[in-house]
Amino acid sequence: MKKNSWLSLTLLFVTYFIFGWKLSEFDIPPHLTWFLAVAAIFVLAMVLSFPLKDTKTAIIQWCSSDYGAFISIILGALVAVIVVTWMHLFVTCLVLISAGTLARLDIQLSGWKNWRAFAVLATISLTGVGLGGAIEFLSRTGKLGIL
Repeated sequence: MKKNSWLSLTLLFVTYFIFGWKLSEFDIPPHLTWFLAVAAIFVLAMVLSFPLKDTKTAIIQWCSSDYGAFISIILGALVAVIVVTWMHLFVTCLVLISAGTLARLDIQLSGWKNWRAFAVLATISLTGVGLGGAIEFLSRTGKLGIL
């Protein structure tokens, strides 16, 4: 791997570390929070590692019909309201996606295949989230362990 790739992978780790730290501060049940975080990490790593080739044609077909265009406009307005209402959550997601995209570009320039890129992105992201959450939990409670 190139030397420059380590910088983007370190940035990815630090970004997810901070995300894990913030996740363990929520007041909602931890099993739900961590399940959704791990699922989102796998989905993001999958989307970044295996780009969809037929996305453009599917979007064009969807928007060419009147119903598809109408539903797209309504959903776009709903997403805009959600983004403005929960700006802090949107910015957090945008930073995570940006760090993942930067790391994926560096991995792609290194010539790695899709499965290896997925494994690296998922491993570094999950390690960062887990370590960030564990250290925050340890600093708050003084014990290492959920039980």
